[in-house]
Amino acid sequence: MRKFIIIIAAALLFAVPSYAQKAKFGHVDYGAIMKEMPGIDTAQLALLQYQQELEAVGKQMADEFKLKQAEYANLANSTTSSAILKVKEDELAKLYTRLQDFVSSSEMDLQKKQIELLQPFQEKLMAAIKKVAEANKYTYIFDITMCAYHADSDDLTAAVRTELGIK
Repeated sequence: MRKFIIIIAAALLFAVPSYAQKAKFGHVDYGAIMKEMPGIDTAQLALLQYQQELEAVGKQMADEFKLKQAEYANLANSTTSSAILKVKEDELAKLYTRLQDFVSSSEMDLQKKQIELLQPFQEKLMAAIKKVAEANKYTYIFDITMCAYHADSDDLTAAVRTELGIK
């Protein structure tokens, strides 16, 4: 049994370095390719327009809150009864809560819209990277922006661009 374990251990020691020597590394500039993909500018423009719509609604709500807050300040400085002030305080609190809820929900909506608009491009790019990797027998392909050092790595950006039909 002991000889069997020694034989397995020796086989593993020789197998690991040979595998590491066969590994092929490549890198791509993911961000640059995404910017060049046909149709991405239209998707980004739609996302920007959606963001501006949300910001406009948010600004309108914030303006309404500021107006109500100024009205409350004027009432507080006058001889208004405490019952009316309490109603106005409650109204301000509700508006503030609505504004906060809108901000958080609009952030989530914007993220969902971004995923909805950009995911097809990301999937297409990842498929092209995978196709280039498999065709050229690469073990790993990294995004250049995530690599601190890449001396023994091939730049596959041009090959992926060609696969996507980008000139």
